[in-house]
Amino acid sequence: ASVVQAQSIRVPWLEDVSWLEVINRAQDEPFRPILIDFYATWCRPCKMLDVLVYNESEVIEELSDVLTFKVDIDKPEYRALKDDFNITILPTLVWLDERGRELDRFTGFQKRDEFLEIIRSIRKGGNTFFKIIDLQAGRPEDPGLLFDLARRHAEQGDLVRAEILYRRLIGLRFKGDKSVVMNGMLGLAGMEERNGRVDQARGLARRAASIYTAEDSTATADMMGVAQFQTALGDTAGALETYRTLINFDDTNDVALDGFARMAVMANVELEQATKYGLRAVIMSQSNPRVMSTLADCYAGRKLFHKAKRWMKKALDKDPDNVIYAEKFSFFEEEMKKRPHQYRGRRR
Repeated sequence: ASVVQAQSIRVPWLEDVSWLEVINRAQDEPFRPILIDFYATWCRPCKMLDVLVYNESEVIEELSDVLTFKVDIDKPEYRALKDDFNITILPTLVWLDERGRELDRFTGFQKRDEFLEIIRSIRKGGNTFFKIIDLQAGRPEDPGLLFDLARRHAEQGDLVRAEILYRRLIGLRFKGDKSVVMNGMLGLAGMEERNGRVDQARGLARRAASIYTAEDSTATADMMGVAQFQTALGDTAGALETYRTLINFDDTNDVALDGFARMAVMANVELEQATKYGLRAVIMSQSNPRVMSTLADCYAGRKLFHKAKRWMKKALDKDPDNVIYAEKFSFFEEEMKKRPHQYRGRRR
């Protein structure tokens, strides 16, 4: 196991260590509270925390007496921990005492000042759940409080109360902060999915995607969250439209360009447009092999296997040990052999 050493430029997270080791460290004298950051390498809001919050001197200082622990939920050794903490949204940050008892949690990207405010509030009040209940009772139409309370009820298993609060939040669509309302819709969509009501979940996710008609400071991260939810839900058409909206906001966003291309390949639609976006994504991502693999799939979907093979070769050159890339390359070669006249005189 490796431990990230304290650095002046970022929060000194423990990584790749066991939960038992974290608890043991927290109980060493002096006792220290624990902050867990549940994240994934593909999670854009998680990356935003890394580059915009965790490298801020005030944040580093605020967490200097806290045992900070980063957990990549995609690593097999952390699956049980992810399930134990009921992690369904990324990023999720959980604050615990030195014995590992949860006191509070919050989710999503928070700007530096918002992050500091949350941490300081937790320090002052311990478990702030009951404070949120009191605040929300006094301000029943506050979108932020509605969302926070609905999320907390859902995390604690009180799904009936959570659903009521989420629906009240959605009713404030044209009054509340767009980001809060959107995440409320996704929260309710997630509950609908878990209850087996997939069509309702898809409808809510599409409504969430329609909230932003122009880019603002939170649009990209929020819309990415919607697209990821739609992809996980199997709503390829919905994700395609969400990525299209993101591209309309910023046609240099390589994640959105690649996402559109992947969804188009899956649905076998708009493959020429997907190819154009795939080419742009390759440039914007500085020839990321995963993006080049998507571009190869776009050409393959159009039966242009000579071009598919060429881009797959480029991806393999970048990532020679990738078994999936090698299998695709072989498949494209076989498909070319079946069509010898199609490629006569063309560069291979």
